[in-house]
Amino acid sequence: MKPEELTKSIIDMCPFGILVVDMIGTILVTNRETERMFGYGPSELAGKTVDILVPTRLRAQHARHRSRFSINPDTRIAKNRELVGRRKDGGEFPVEIGLSPARDGSRTISVIVDIGDRARLERLKSEFVATVRHELRTPLTSIAGALGLLVGNAGEALPASSLRLLAIAHKNSQSLIQLVDGILTFEKLESGQVLFAQKRTEVRTLVAQAIEVNRIAADACGVRLRLDQESTTGEIRADPDWLVRAVSNLLSNAIKFSPPDEEVVVDVKKRDGLIRITVRDHGTGVPDDFRSYIFNAFEQADASDARRRGGAGLGLSIVKQIVTRLGGQVDFENARDGGAIFHVDLPDYDQTVATASGLDADSHPQFSQ
Repeated sequence: MKPEELTKSIIDMCPFGILVVDMIGTILVTNRETERMFGYGPSELAGKTVDILVPTRLRAQHARHRSRFSINPDTRIAKNRELVGRRKDGGEFPVEIGLSPARDGSRTISVIVDIGDRARLERLKSEFVATVRHELRTPLTSIAGALGLLVGNAGEALPASSLRLLAIAHKNSQSLIQLVDGILTFEKLESGQVLFAQKRTEVRTLVAQAIEVNRIAADACGVRLRLDQESTTGEIRADPDWLVRAVSNLLSNAIKFSPPDEEVVVDVKKRDGLIRITVRDHGTGVPDDFRSYIFNAFEQADASDARRRGGAGLGLSIVKQIVTRLGGQVDFENARDGGAIFHVDLPDYDQTVATASGLDADSHPQFSQ
C-alpha cells in the first residue's frame, strides 16, 4: 500500500470528522466521517470552499475568523456551542472544532465533532431535573406526610393488615423522597451550583454528630455504630453541613451492607498535615471488578442486591464530589478479615492556612494503605 493510501485509510477510520483546507479555504482532504456528518458522497467535497459547510448567515463571520487564523495560526479547540455546521440538505447542527496549522502554514487541519447528541442529552437532563424538583418532590412530601399522620393516629381504628399496608406505603414514600433528594443534590454539586460556606471546623465533634444522625437507621437494621475512643481531635477548613452529609453517606452505605448484629466503626486520626476520617464495616467488601466504578453516579456492584437494600448508587458519588470540593480525597480498601474501609483525607486547618499564605505549598504524603 502506498503511503498516501495508508494515510487515507487511517483518517477514514477516525470516529470524528477530519478536514484539511488551504489558505484560501479550499477543501483538500476529508474523511468518511466528515462526509457522513455533512451528508456528502465520497470525494464530493474536494475542491469546494469550506464555506459550503457553514450556514449562509454565518459565512461572513467565518471568513473573518479564517482570515485572522491565517495571519496568526495556532492550535486551538473551539467549544462555543454557537458553532454550527450546515449539511448538504440545508440542515444545521452544533459542532465542536479543533484547529491545527500545518508546519509550513499552507494548510489547516480541522477536527470536527457533532455535539448535537451531547446538547440533546444536556437539555433532557435539565428537563428531567426540573420535573423531579417541581413535579415529584412536592407531591411526594405531601403524600409521605399524610401517610405518616395516618400511621401515627390510626391506632386501633384500623385492622392490623391495613396498618401494615399504611406503614409500608409510608416507608416507600420516604425512600422515594430520599432518592429524589439524592438526584437533586448530585445535580447541584455536579453543575457547581452549591456554594460551600467553609470555616474552621473540629472534626471529631462533627463525626460524632453524623453518627447520631444515622443512629436510628442503624438500629432499624440491627447494626451498631461506634466512634473509636482513640479518635483524635483536629481542625479543618470545611463546610460543616456538607461534610456531615459526606460522612453520613459513608455511614449509610456501611449500615446498608453490614449484616445484622455487626458493628460500623468510625475513626479520626491526624498525621502529616492531614486528618483522616475512616468508616469501617463488616460486610462483604467491594468486588475487585467494581473498584474503578464505585464512586461513579448510579453505579452499583449488584443491582439486585441494591434493590433489596435500597438506594440508587448516588451516595458515594456525592461523597466524592463533596470531599473533592473541600480539597480532600476519598478512597477505600477491603479489610483482610472482611468488609470495607472507606477513608476521607482532608488537610488540617494549620496546613490549609499555611498553604493559602504561601508559606508551604508543597504536597504532603498520604497515609499508608
